[in-house]
Amino acid sequence: MRIAPALLALSLLASTITPALAQDTIPLVAIGLPFAPETPRPVAAGHPLYHRIDTLEIEGLPPTIKSSALNWIAAAKRSSVNAALRESLDRMNMLAPDATTARTRLTVKWIGSDTPFRIGTSNRTSVTMHYQLVRIDNGQSLFDREITTWMDGGGVDAGLRDNGIVRAAIATNFASAANCIDRAAFGAAPADCALTPKFSVSVVRRH
Repeated sequence: MRIAPALLALSLLASTITPALAQDTIPLVAIGLPFAPETPRPVAAGHPLYHRIDTLEIEGLPPTIKSSALNWIAAAKRSSVNAALRESLDRMNMLAPDATTARTRLTVKWIGSDTPFRIGTSNRTSVTMHYQLVRIDNGQSLFDREITTWMDGGGVDAGLRDNGIVRAAIATNFASAANCIDRAAFGAAPADCALTPKFSVSVVRRH
C-alpha cells in the first residue's frame, strides 16, 4: 500500500543502527530491525524448523486493517498482511518451500488491534494475534500462544500516524512470534513472547 503525500519513516533508536531507515511505507515485515531483549535471527540449517513450517491464511482477518472505524485510509489489506506473515517466516528460514517438505503447520488467528483516539502528535497502538504450531503427521501441538505487541509513533496527521503504527505493530507481532517459535523448538520459549521495538514510527507530511 502506498500512502501519499506523506513520508513514513522508521526512526531506529539503537545507536548502532545508522542511518535511520526511511521509505514510502512502514514495512509489515520487521525481521532485521532491532528489538529488546533480543533481535530475531534467521535459523541455521541444523535447526528443527529450518524450512519446515507451512502456514495458512490468518483466521478472522478483516478485508482491510484500519487504526479505527473513523479512519477512512486503510493501513493494510488482508492480502498484504498474509503475505507479510509468510515473508517473516521466510526471512527466518522457517518457511517450507512447498507443502511436501513441510513438517509443521502454523495457524494464526487475528484477535484485534486497539488504537486510542488521540489528538496530538503521538500515539500508541496494540495488536494481538494467536499462534499455534502443530506437527502435520500427528497433530501434536508444539507452540500455542497469544501475543500482544505495542508500537509508539508520532506525526501531526493522526490518521496516517495511527495507520503507520498499526502496520509496525503487526510487523512486531510477526517478529515476536517467529522469535518465540525459534526458542520453543528447544524448549526455551520465554514466558512473554512479545518483543519491544527499539524503533518508533515517524509520519511527516510531504509538501
